[in-house]
Amino acid sequence: MSISPFHNIDVILFCKPFDIKLSLSEINELRVNVKESNIQEEFLIQKSDPENLKLFILTPQQYYNNRDELKKFMEYGTNSKHTGFILIENKNEIPTILLRKKILSIYKDLNILADLKYPITKQQFYHEVKNAIYFLFLHSSYDYLSSFSVLRDLESQAMKDISQAMTHKSFFAGEFLDLVLKKSMEITTADAGFILIKDNIFDPPAEPKEANTAHILNKPLKFIQKSKILNSQKLFLKKQPLDIDHSHLTKIMVEEKVSVSWFDEIISDKKNNKIVGFKKNPHLPEVEFDHKTYKIKSYCAFPIQLPSGEVDGFVILINKRLSEANTLDKHLDIDNYVTKFNSHDLNLVESFTNQAGIALEHAKLINDLKKVFESFTAASIIAIESRDPTTKGHSERVATLTVGLAEALNKTSTGIYGSFEFSKIQIEEIRYASLLHDFGKIGVREHILNKEKKLFSHELDKIHTRFFSIRDKLHIHLLESYIKNLMLKNEPPNQKDIDKYKLEIENVTNKLVKFWDVIVDVNEPALLSQEFFEKISEIAATKIIVGEESLPLLTEKEINILSIKRGSLSESERREIESHVTHSYNFLIQIPWSNELRDIPEIVYGHHERLDGSGYPRKLKDKNIPVQAKMMAITDVFDALVAQDRPYKKAVPYDKALNILAAEVKNGKLDGELFRIFVEAQVGDLIIPQNQPPTSSSVA
Repeated sequence: MSISPFHNIDVILFCKPFDIKLSLSEINELRVNVKESNIQEEFLIQKSDPENLKLFILTPQQYYNNRDELKKFMEYGTNSKHTGFILIENKNEIPTILLRKKILSIYKDLNILADLKYPITKQQFYHEVKNAIYFLFLHSSYDYLSSFSVLRDLESQAMKDISQAMTHKSFFAGEFLDLVLKKSMEITTADAGFILIKDNIFDPPAEPKEANTAHILNKPLKFIQKSKILNSQKLFLKKQPLDIDHSHLTKIMVEEKVSVSWFDEIISDKKNNKIVGFKKNPHLPEVEFDHKTYKIKSYCAFPIQLPSGEVDGFVILINKRLSEANTLDKHLDIDNYVTKFNSHDLNLVESFTNQAGIALEHAKLINDLKKVFESFTAASIIAIESRDPTTKGHSERVATLTVGLAEALNKTSTGIYGSFEFSKIQIEEIRYASLLHDFGKIGVREHILNKEKKLFSHELDKIHTRFFSIRDKLHIHLLESYIKNLMLKNEPPNQKDIDKYKLEIENVTNKLVKFWDVIVDVNEPALLSQEFFEKISEIAATKIIVGEESLPLLTEKEINILSIKRGSLSESERREIESHVTHSYNFLIQIPWSNELRDIPEIVYGHHERLDGSGYPRKLKDKNIPVQAKMMAITDVFDALVAQDRPYKKAVPYDKALNILAAEVKNGKLDGELFRIFVEAQVGDLIIPQNQPPTSSSVA
């Protein structure tokens, strides 16, 4: 078997010193074709003939007189590396010494295999021709094997890159399709390439406004450009998107599901592998370019077919160049440097597009799962907000802030997080964790979850009723005692005594009203001042004496609740609210997360922890808290401070909120470096309502 793809050699005589008769046995496996030709006609045509070796025999004078045409042929000829020249003097054209020097100066530009001086015998001539043929054969074989080895390395690397991309943990279909186009062009040395995919391929199917099934079934598939690579000149699609009604190529891809290969109006026959010739519309009318400098001489197109048989896109490769170094700046370059896509090219590209189909199917499945999870997340948020309407929008805002902080951290090149970077999937993980961080609130009793003030309304009403019940009891007791005393003394009532009793009742009533006003004020979830604490202590110590009965104004439980120093929750109620983190974690660990999202439960579990161990529920300290949870600790508090929709408190101004967070940093509770990034990147501005001024980056 030959080690070279060349089985023919054309020995072309521009001068004929002797007759040449060479047998096949003498030249090994090469078929020798000897012909006489005119040098001007031969090189002006410059026909591409990559399958034949060529040996030209001419005189030094012919060589020199036609040096420009020869150089051009060697530059543009598709087989220039496998072409040789034999110079032979004849008695009628012996070159001068000057001409010989000129010829020697340009020897290096052309492949001169022999320079025969006059006189020469037929046997010598015959011997030199055979040596030149053997040399070209061996040279072509070596060149072929070298290029074959390089090509195989390129192909194996392309296959390796594509397979690795398909199995990489951060697989993205869009980037994978870009890689398929890039590698397809590399191994085929195509000059231009396009990948088109089905329009809205990852969008959910739209609900029809009217039940017009026929319209939906007859709606043409549309394909949009996903990737484009151009090596020489600008090409672009004439229409965006392409559909089967306006693109013959698209129609073939979708309906016949076969590949297309075309070269200069020559039909490529590869029916066994479903690659068919395509003679109609040979100039690929879907693609537009500058016709003055560019033309399409060869192209191939392959459908990206899913395992289900559905065509979700296709690849177009244009103008196979002889080598990667060729640039097609003008028509002459295209005529000389462009060849057809061979069967090996077509098989490889078809393999790549098959893998692209598998990748698209994989991406669609992932996308469908993502849609399900997005819907589940949205439903979870609705469930949370139905239990706690006062925090509506909180989860989305925290997600916006935390993702914004993660992206700002990725841009940071200094500090302890200078070399820290979140991947795309990790940022998705942060977003999901933020959206679900309060899901455990569904496990907290609703009246505790929605508690706006220290006492529930029914508890406050009970105190109100007690106060004025005590007043009424005292009033009745005084009247009964007065009447009984009058009856014992058998005296009529007098105005002085009545006024005295009225004054006593009025004094008690005024005191109760004053106490009631204090209780109403203290019941608000504000910070309890020392003054109000003392007033509560006074009320707690006050008892109204009615006869022999001493009536307290407040129960011990009511005193404890009204003495809450901050907020509206008692210690037991606060513990129940704090349990929402554990509820969230216990719920989230039941979900079979993918490896990329497996840290979501742990991030959620740690978002209320503090660096000094004062957080909850596990009292974790700095190094044991995930970075993502430290970030959410900042964004969660920030949103709670600036939120406009909390009926039990006013929104804190943005700058003041930053100052509060700065104080928490100073007290060793929040991460100072993350807070610095938060402030400098103005992450808080991401949730500023349009009617609010932006924050300043200065923190007191």
